[in-house]
Amino acid sequence: MANRFNVRLPVNEDPAVKAVEAKHVQEVAEADWEKEVLAAALPVVVHFHGAESSASEALNPRFGAVAEKFSGKVRFVKVDRQANAGLAAKLGVTASPTVVFLRDGKEKGERLAGEDVKRTALKAGVEAMLGVVAAAPPK
Repeated sequence: MANRFNVRLPVNEDPAVKAVEAKHVQEVAEADWEKEVLAAALPVVVHFHGAESSASEALNPRFGAVAEKFSGKVRFVKVDRQANAGLAAKLGVTASPTVVFLRDGKEKGERLAGEDVKRTALKAGVEAMLGVVAAAPPK
């Protein structure tokens, strides 16, 4: 999105991207973890983020885009790792960003972490959690 000076905003500052994230991703605190995540009717994808992490900021638009794609099938939440240090320690989350996939209150699939969490890896993790079989390539 260009502003009036025709300068492109960084993706994490684009108002349209922030609107998608705000609509499809909920911030959750440790006090609400049981009710909002463990007891959720839908599978949940949790993004542990941190204010000190530029990689967490870079992941936000990708996380929001995948949340929009799976809206109604999967719940997407964010947890501030520093503000919820007890929860992060209990789950063994030591880095930001870390993405955890949960189904029926239990971790399902492989965690994603670090600077290079790609949108395709995030989407593949959600599909694996849902049991979606990838289409075989044409022969």
